[in-house]
Amino acid sequence: MSRTTRASLAWIVLLAGLAPAQEPGTPEGPALTFPAEVEQVTVDVVVIDKNGEPVTDLSRDDVEVYEGGVRQTIASFDRFEVALPEEPVVSPAEPAPAPPPPPRVSTNADEKAGRGRTFVLVFDDVHLSPYTAQQARTAIAQFLRTETREGDKVTLVAPGSGAWWSTRMGEGLPDLLELVSKIQALNTPETRRDWMSDYEAMRIHVFRDNMILNRVQRRFETFALPTLTQQSQHVRNMMATEDPYVTGRAAEVYYAAQTRNRVTLRAIERALEAIVAVKGRKSLVIVSDGFVYDTHLDGFRKVVDASRRANTAIYFVNSRGLEGLPVGMDAETSTILPGEDLGFAFSQEAETTEGSSSLAADTGGFTVRNSNDLAGGLKRISDETRAYYLIGYNPTNTARDGVFRKIEVKVPRRKGIDVRARRGYYAPSDVEVADTEKSGVNRVFQGALDSPYDMDGLPLRMTHFVREETLFGKARVYVAAEVDVRGLHLEEEDGRAMGSLQFLLVAIQRESGEFSRYDQKLDLKLDPETRDRLNRTWLPIVREFELSPGRYRAKIVVQDKGTGRLGTLTHLFEVPELRRFRVSTPVLSDIREVSPDGDSGQQLALLARRDFAQGESLFCQLDVFGAARLEQSGMPRVSMGYEVRRPDGGLLTAEAPNIVNPTDEGRLSRMIGFSLAGAEPGDYVIVMRVRDELSGRSLELREPFSVTGPAGSAAPGTPTASAGSPPGGG
Repeated sequence: MSRTTRASLAWIVLLAGLAPAQEPGTPEGPALTFPAEVEQVTVDVVVIDKNGEPVTDLSRDDVEVYEGGVRQTIASFDRFEVALPEEPVVSPAEPAPAPPPPPRVSTNADEKAGRGRTFVLVFDDVHLSPYTAQQARTAIAQFLRTETREGDKVTLVAPGSGAWWSTRMGEGLPDLLELVSKIQALNTPETRRDWMSDYEAMRIHVFRDNMILNRVQRRFETFALPTLTQQSQHVRNMMATEDPYVTGRAAEVYYAAQTRNRVTLRAIERALEAIVAVKGRKSLVIVSDGFVYDTHLDGFRKVVDASRRANTAIYFVNSRGLEGLPVGMDAETSTILPGEDLGFAFSQEAETTEGSSSLAADTGGFTVRNSNDLAGGLKRISDETRAYYLIGYNPTNTARDGVFRKIEVKVPRRKGIDVRARRGYYAPSDVEVADTEKSGVNRVFQGALDSPYDMDGLPLRMTHFVREETLFGKARVYVAAEVDVRGLHLEEEDGRAMGSLQFLLVAIQRESGEFSRYDQKLDLKLDPETRDRLNRTWLPIVREFELSPGRYRAKIVVQDKGTGRLGTLTHLFEVPELRRFRVSTPVLSDIREVSPDGDSGQQLALLARRDFAQGESLFCQLDVFGAARLEQSGMPRVSMGYEVRRPDGGLLTAEAPNIVNPTDEGRLSRMIGFSLAGAEPGDYVIVMRVRDELSGRSLELREPFSVTGPAGSAAPGTPTASAGSPPGGG
């Protein structure tokens, strides 16, 4: 039995009150419904004047709301307006200030879901070409810099690469800008002479459209391409004789286009489902070369349906810009098309973007096309969300029938204005709707995972610990989360508190979208002593990952199975380059792991909490990597010292730098400890200085913590409930 396995078993024995039960898959959740249900329907309304500027002086009496043609009584009326940013005054000699680092420990206690605006930017890499992607990247970057405001939530989605990154502006701006610069276009335009548009391929393969078949065969023969029929007269007649070469090529192009469309549409639907419960103005922007409208794909219907549920307008920004000569008339093709096909050539742009344009038209958005000023088009979208009205009403139709109900908003006494509002909502229903999602996917969990906002239904906190390099050139990383058990539904049975929770923990890399996912059900059987301890220290969950260097977003979704309440929390962190002088993430803990023989071990329990009781002992542990080694012995020579500073900067305790003794294998590990007996309640910081005596390189680390009082008010440490992995390690 390995050391880590023995440690895990020891923790299970100590807990004795936690009984984790791994489920083969995540259970199905209920179908998504309109979150406000029937009690009150909320409608966000944008009113634009003839100059494209938002109208901001409307009152409740100016607006009329109709549902199914019946006027409704407005119950609430609020106006929201985003202030225009002041022009920054930056001295050329002064560099822009670096963004603050993400918090060491994240919590959902202060989450203000729905405040500000919500933007979903779909960088449609599966339909963008290398020629248009750069223009799209530039426009999105400008939009992020100039049109978003502090507090806005932005999600950037690249369907093909899987990149999916949500952040709050403006601390999240650098991450988004870097991600935008790295996303690559995946659609290489056809340059072969037997090119065929996606629209032509669909009309030939699916509909057997004789006119399109005729047109393509005529073009192929004009380009001197050998067809199997080897006849030219048949392409001049009304009814073309199908040529296997042409129909085969159509099938090839169509299935490739269908695959791309499925990827994009599913990503858009998923992004919309993630913001169903979000209040306020929401916009989804597709930046793409466009895609065809394929009636055989139900993804179009699902996207429109999802936009209605999410109360979100979809906008399409055509990244092609100003169109030049159509394909087939450029210098590369260098063959004049038949006269009867010239008109068709100029209609290709509309044909091949009908699908993306229809999504905008059907959801209350608009299309930006035939313009090289893509940033200007994005600004129009931002201007629409700069000021809006949030109107609530109690519908006169109280039937719980699940039917889609149309909404119309009018401003009858104002002329020359454009009113944009949600087109309707789905009424609640008492009839269970079968979930058509594939088995094993919980739509509630997936929506919470994808949402740009955290949910505070269950209080959570989370942090991370980057450890040593593994055999695969990745870092061993532990993500530690803690759940406030006081928010769980627990029932007394045989002297124990019984309950159950389901959690999903994911670590997602920023650039690639690659993720590691772990889900589990925990059945709780807590004796009074354990319950009292967890009430004060919370229920810990620790999961081990192996991650490549880069920026990551860890997110946990926790559901109380007794009440259905959800808590979600996002934590940002970075895995540094591993082949350099560095230290592991310091572990602050008041708990030393228990070894199999019952003695305190040489590892500390991983905790997310950073508050420790006055009078207790606090420990800090770290490992040192990448230090230079002596040529003869092969051993490193590293020193470390520390000081603990009070809130006023005064010194609580300190230790002068001294050599860290390596193990026989040359491993460097240091654990320090000190008493908090003389520490008054408040915020403190440990300042540690590590120096490689051979190379001269040095590091300074600052680890904040707080002291609570009076002594004994905080519980003694709780062993870490390791969900399938050791809390120590390394």
